[in-house]
Amino acid sequence: MQKIIFLFISSMVFSQNVGINNVTPSATLDIISSGSTNATKALRVSNSTSTEIFTIQNDGNVGINSPLAASNTAQLNINSGALTKSVLKLENLSNTKDKTISSGVSYNQFSNLVVDNNGNVFKQFDIRTTNAAASIFDGSYTATSAAATLTNLSGGNVIRFQILTPEFTLGTGDVVYADITWTRNTGFVVSNYGYDNSSATVNPMTIMGVGTNNLTFDFLNGTDLIFSVNLTGSVGAGSNMGTLNYSITGSGATSVPFNVYYSFKSR
Repeated sequence: MQKIIFLFISSMVFSQNVGINNVTPSATLDIISSGSTNATKALRVSNSTSTEIFTIQNDGNVGINSPLAASNTAQLNINSGALTKSVLKLENLSNTKDKTISSGVSYNQFSNLVVDNNGNVFKQFDIRTTNAAASIFDGSYTATSAAATLTNLSGGNVIRFQILTPEFTLGTGDVVYADITWTRNTGFVVSNYGYDNSSATVNPMTIMGVGTNNLTFDFLNGTDLIFSVNLTGSVGAGSNMGTLNYSITGSGATSVPFNVYYSFKSR
């Protein structure tokens, strides 16, 4: 005990750093543990009931509410202690809609994180990670009668995106969801969709233009949503060959907000 107190005092007096098993600490608290495997621990924190709540093993693995080496097989191991409590909560995250981080985050390249039955987290192989030239166009848009560009097109593009109109503004008060794909050889394809309205009276919708470069979510009454492709340039690989546009037509709303999710452009 006297040796530990002496080291503690001398470190504070001469360097303001504290060393444990270390007479030359290079940090405010510098600990050299007694081993280098998961058989021993560098740090253990327990609560007032002697329950170990934080563990750093000598192999570098960390356990939160996970004191056993047999359980701490990943770099960070978290045990919530209850199935009704999340093990991780992240707030104020940047996202592809808002793109609030200007650097350090690639919004064009990402894969979903998946969890296996043992709790291991890893990246899911995703089409968006296989081509460095791939890009996304997630975000919020507002369609008017004047065509606006959703994304530019080049040779070899495969485009896929999901849309949702969050307000009752299409038709005579309708909401639309759709999963859309476009390529130059196949035109627009809608793989699945759904719509509903705020009225007890159904306003039928027909999807017009599948297989062409002009796709219309055509309501019997009210405002229609249009996606169209304007091919203006060279079709060669990497060349700007036009734009994929959006607009509205028909009577009713003069503007229609919609969101784009899970978008993908192959190059």
